[in-house]
Amino acid sequence: MLNLAVAFLVRLLQAAAGFLLFYGIEGMLSSAGLQPPNIVVLISLFAIVLLAVAAWRSERRPTGGLWVAGFVVALPLLLQSASPRSDPVPGAPVVLAISSAVLVLSFVGAVVEARGLLAQVRADPSSRSRSV
Repeated sequence: MLNLAVAFLVRLLQAAAGFLLFYGIEGMLSSAGLQPPNIVVLISLFAIVLLAVAAWRSERRPTGGLWVAGFVVALPLLLQSASPRSDPVPGAPVVLAISSAVLVLSFVGAVVEARGLLAQVRADPSSRSRSV
């Protein structure tokens, strides 16, 4: 039960770091096109990698929870870049392509992680309820 709580906490922190990453990416998108990464992007990427390493060490999954941050960042960027505008924003096709790929990879990661979690719950005899 403690492992599940830790996994949930790591996913929650990865979602928060993903929101910070999205906020930083918004500052990189301007009328002049894509700008270099700012400090918010760099710090949030570091936090996401650090949390992924923590998840990997505790859960033995190399990409544990990366899908959460990917989903949190990619979905709003996809929606923004795909929305029709009267004046096209420079770099919107690149953002659309990257966010689409990240969203697909995040969905695949979520499915793989859910399947692994279900297999782990089924294999763990202490998680089964005992009938009296």
